[in-house]
Amino acid sequence: MTSITSIVTLFFSVLSLTRLTVASLGDELPEFKKCLQYCIIISCEDSKYHKSQISQEAYKNLMKDEELISLFDKLPLGLHLKALGWSCQSNCDYQCQRLITIDRVEDDKEIHQFHGKWPFIRVFGIQELFSALFSVGNFIPNYWGFKLLSKHYKLQRERGNNEIANLYFSYALVAVASMCAWFFSTIFHLKDTWNRERLDYFFAGLTVLTGFYAINVRFFSLYKTQNQFKRLLLAVSCIFMYLTHVTKLLNDWSYTYNMAANVVVGIIQNILWVTLSVSQFKKVRNKHLSLIDNIKSKEINWTLTPILLVTSVIFGMSFELFDFPPVFDLIDAHAMWHFVTIWPTIFWYPYMVKDCEGLMDLKFD
Repeated sequence: MTSITSIVTLFFSVLSLTRLTVASLGDELPEFKKCLQYCIIISCEDSKYHKSQISQEAYKNLMKDEELISLFDKLPLGLHLKALGWSCQSNCDYQCQRLITIDRVEDDKEIHQFHGKWPFIRVFGIQELFSALFSVGNFIPNYWGFKLLSKHYKLQRERGNNEIANLYFSYALVAVASMCAWFFSTIFHLKDTWNRERLDYFFAGLTVLTGFYAINVRFFSLYKTQNQFKRLLLAVSCIFMYLTHVTKLLNDWSYTYNMAANVVVGIIQNILWVTLSVSQFKKVRNKHLSLIDNIKSKEINWTLTPILLVTSVIFGMSFELFDFPPVFDLIDAHAMWHFVTIWPTIFWYPYMVKDCEGLMDLKFD
């Protein structure tokens, strides 16, 4: 998750929240509730509450129904399921989602979401296989970008070019935060839990804030020696804002507040990135060439990378806007959104390197 994609990702986190509140029709299906109750009574040792909801005679008849019992997994759960975080009750929830969905498909009825998510088929215990795989796919170019920026950072430090090294360090922070964000996104999609969801949100927010820090360091030349105190003040302010933000959410979780805070910071940083991009393009373009020819030139068009990335990410929005049940019960719009965000990241970090090189060549000052 880069600073360019972070704001759009957070927007669709809110879109997903809307679906959570208005579209989880599967949760209210009587057949789903009954299936879940029966599965927990039959399969789970700690099912006193559910047993109390039926008579003793009904319980005895239930335990004699071999056809019904055969529908549910026998305990103990496989080690791979336990390792991923599945419990007996969450496993029952999954099994009932699948059973109800299969019945509805056979009866040519609409497929419903459960708990705000589509009823994916589990693969090796992984709840959302392709969202998890594509999250790993996003982690890899961010890791590569971190290695690239670290290499240039060390090189500039060795050469005594501390100002450019400061900028490389600021850019590298974006890569570190993005790696953390995609790591916890992967963990969340392996098996969703409340704690994993919070970590997913927290590190997505950290990505937004590090992107905000990096573009401010670049845009306002805070990487320069004479602006060291201002850069330190910005860093302390960002750390304070983040800790305050996380503390507030831990004490009083609010999707709306989380969205609002991140959107405000994200919009500011993206405006600065686009403004920087336009400014760079104007400084390096060949005035003797047409606009189209300038855009075609590889020596010039790299300056427009932030605009290209914003545009491509917005294009990827269509997958979330036009949500659909998972193809083959595996790939939904959210998974495709994660797939789309891989490619902008590949171009993002080389742009940062060229930006720093341009500063060293005095192209932009």
